[in-house]
Amino acid sequence: MRRLRLGMFAASVTGLLFCTGMATSASAQPSAPDLTGSVASATLRIMPLGDSITVGVGSPGKNGWRGDLQRRLREAGMPVDFVGSQSEGTGGDLDHEGHGGWTIEQIAGIADQRLAEYEPDVVLLHAGTNNITRSEDPESAGAKLSALIDVVHNRVPGAHVFVARIVGTAVRSETAANRAYNALIPEIVRDKGPMVHLVDQSTVTGLDIYDAHHPNEFGYRKMAYNWYQAMRATLHPEWPGTGNPYKARKAYLCHARSRTERDCRTWEVRRVIVSREGGQVVTARRWQTRRVVTESVRVWEPGHYEYRHGGKTWVPGRQVTKTRQVSRWSNT
Repeated sequence: MRRLRLGMFAASVTGLLFCTGMATSASAQPSAPDLTGSVASATLRIMPLGDSITVGVGSPGKNGWRGDLQRRLREAGMPVDFVGSQSEGTGGDLDHEGHGGWTIEQIAGIADQRLAEYEPDVVLLHAGTNNITRSEDPESAGAKLSALIDVVHNRVPGAHVFVARIVGTAVRSETAANRAYNALIPEIVRDKGPMVHLVDQSTVTGLDIYDAHHPNEFGYRKMAYNWYQAMRATLHPEWPGTGNPYKARKAYLCHARSRTERDCRTWEVRRVIVSREGGQVVTARRWQTRRVVTESVRVWEPGHYEYRHGGKTWVPGRQVTKTRQVSRWSNT
């Protein structure tokens, strides 16, 4: 039944191309089919493919970006079926093909079988984080990503494959490799033809990261938005441009402090002074939160008597150091 549905899906696209005069000769460079209209009338099978970030680690209930992306697609009027052998989350379509801790080559090891089984129309691929955390050379990881994309494209040549630049890391020693790997991905994607598309998830970083590597709920909302915008541009530009989390000026963010403790609080975008040069005050918008801090202050202590051992001694007025707790805006 799946094969028949996909065949009809492909036939509708082919017919659309000929009717609109977009069909090309066999010798011409192939272009991505215009799916406007044809996709809107069929259930789109989507396979989230990747590691623990695809699973949703770091978000409540492991809903990750999948739940919010489903909401956006429903609001766009797009019937979808998320597919895969794994299931996590607390609501919506829970199926996916994310595997915690897996490297690119481990994902490639099961990709062909899973793709053959589920026959997705769209693959959302986020892979490489675990290669970088294991100190693999970015060039080597990039070559493995290229090979994985080939596996996906060869098994489901009619599927749109959306390949992510991976999210940021909170581990300073990994930052350079993370950025170097991400810098390779646009060229890798360009070489794969019109059915493979780049999605920049590297903008999910900083306060968006829950622990060392996984986004928090706010970061996953950004990921969902990025996937949606890429799918919208490719599949159906008339889908509504739903809420942009990058424009948020207030958010409730959670960050892991240890394996058992986390810090959740409201953050706001505020205009703060970043420098004072030559009489010029330079300001910028920064995310900040209120924190209670202990500070030392010098105060005047008036002269007074101190009673000790049955007698009293006069203590002259003086400056003393004391501590107090105050609430201040903080960048961290």
